[in-house]
Amino acid sequence: MSAHVSIDPQPGWRSPLRRIEWVLDRSDAGQSTSGASVRAVLGVLFAAYGIALLAVEVANNDFTPLPLFFLVFAVPMFTNRLGRFGRYFLPVLVGLVAYGAAAKYATQFKLHVHYTQQIDLDRLLTGGNEVPTAWLQQHLYRGHTGPLEAVAVAAYAGHFLVPLALGAGLVLLGRTRTFTLLTFSILIAAMAAMVVFILMPTAPPWLAAQRGYVDGVHHILKQALYDLHMSSLGAVEGDPTKYDVTAAVPSLHTTFPFLCLLAARHARLPRWVVGLLALNLLAVVFSIVYTGEHYVVDAAAGALLAVTAWHLVQRLESRAQRRRVARDAAVSVQSRLA
Repeated sequence: MSAHVSIDPQPGWRSPLRRIEWVLDRSDAGQSTSGASVRAVLGVLFAAYGIALLAVEVANNDFTPLPLFFLVFAVPMFTNRLGRFGRYFLPVLVGLVAYGAAAKYATQFKLHVHYTQQIDLDRLLTGGNEVPTAWLQQHLYRGHTGPLEAVAVAAYAGHFLVPLALGAGLVLLGRTRTFTLLTFSILIAAMAAMVVFILMPTAPPWLAAQRGYVDGVHHILKQALYDLHMSSLGAVEGDPTKYDVTAAVPSLHTTFPFLCLLAARHARLPRWVVGLLALNLLAVVFSIVYTGEHYVVDAAAGALLAVTAWHLVQRLESRAQRRRVARDAAVSVQSRLA
């Protein structure tokens, strides 16, 4: 009996990432016992490193989201989705690195920072003379970190973690079209926002308060991070040498969870998942306004950016799909004529 030979079902593939996915996940080598052993070892290493990082942070009385990233990426090792994760997350990683480099370079071209426009618009939206952030802090903030501030910090961190968790879930579930729509929408929204950050840099409420443009606003997030033993993140918060603190409009903290909600509906995920993502969006909007990181108008601009980016990417994807169908039809006709 002849030995079984693994055959690439599409030898004409031009995408290296697609071929890597097939080799790691579906080829004979990927499905073999040795392949499973390699994935298990990698999964254990990723998980162990994440746990070790968490242990070090606990010992130092400091916490960051970094251990969670390693624990999340240990999942594809154990579920035989390493190739699929590589295929879909590697381009995203490259895009995020490119965005970060561009954003860091772009700060050199900053124009005059705007302080008063959002204050005036927020007062106009509320029909009063008080900024919503100042009103919320006056009625809810007790001068120290309590349960409300802890929830606000968690919601704020969700801006970074929820898209990662949702993207990983979409890949694991095979909803890769939605994953592509989500990630391209995030990247396009981020690039569009960066243009606005350069041309019209705007200050958040806490910075406007420090400059004397608004009263009654405390830098709650920074103090809460220290009180919750996240001193590394607390040291970064509000430090203009670490990130762009005058990038308030539009609020990407609103854009990203809004895109996650749109993606969940597109993928027809269970109602409880959609409900949780909707609750997360509301919590993020409340937290960024309450802690003085954004005005209400910043959040509205972020939501508008999310809807615009989502529909733009959908339209571009549909156009590309029609072109692929037309090309495949033309190739089929030519093959029959030949």
